[in-house]
Amino acid sequence: MRGAGPSGRAGGLPAVYEGPEELSALLARAGSPHDADAVAERFREAQRLGHERADVIPGLFEDEPRFASPEDARRLYGNLFALWDRLARGLSISREEPEAPPPLAPPAAALPERGASPGTVLPPALVDAVWKHLDALTDRERQRLRDRFDGAQPNVTAWLDALTLPEAAALAVHDLAFEAWAMFDVAFGDRVDTVPFQTLRATHPEPATLETTQPALAAYVSEALDLVAEEDASFGAATRAEAERVLATVAAALTEAVAAEEDA
Repeated sequence: MRGAGPSGRAGGLPAVYEGPEELSALLARAGSPHDADAVAERFREAQRLGHERADVIPGLFEDEPRFASPEDARRLYGNLFALWDRLARGLSISREEPEAPPPLAPPAAALPERGASPGTVLPPALVDAVWKHLDALTDRERQRLRDRFDGAQPNVTAWLDALTLPEAAALAVHDLAFEAWAMFDVAFGDRVDTVPFQTLRATHPEPATLETTQPALAAYVSEALDLVAEEDASFGAATRAEAERVLATVAAALTEAVAAEEDA
């Protein structure tokens, strides 16, 4: 999850516009009183005044948005981000309007050799290389990797799904936990074992801080959560603290699951 990082995507979200009908339905399910036309008018006015989308999106909801699942949140925000970009290019909210094909995405960044990192601490250069690689993946490639994550660490995904978190935090921790696993997988390869569910449950009340267990990952997570806070006014101090605690738990459990070189 890279907030609105170098690629302009937020939270690893694909900026896909599904059309006014789908957007209106997603807004209604999330509790917004506005439909796609009203949102478009707000976006156009904000762009005319030079405002950022992060200044506008929180005002689309009278209360904290409601989502049935993290996927619904991804779809809504992906549609909103894509609509903002579409309007900024002078296009309408109709998907039927011809649009120039987007520029070719850069090839995914090269990765270090899988499993070549010694010890159990993620090197800063590897963290940087992996997030850039993830950021350059197509939506299909990224989904395939998420499927690998679910298969390799089913207890992590099940534990995250069982947590009661505000929607902003749920979306952030699911994306960042996936990206953390991808970093561990590249760094340590087959030395990363499956994390037991009970380890996560036992660690969660008082995990070691990310800065202590994985300092390079801590810097990445801090920047990503800063960007989430800029995009979502509901992501306050208490919500962020819980997201940090959950991610510290996942990182500690993944670190513990890395076998020593001689045992691999």
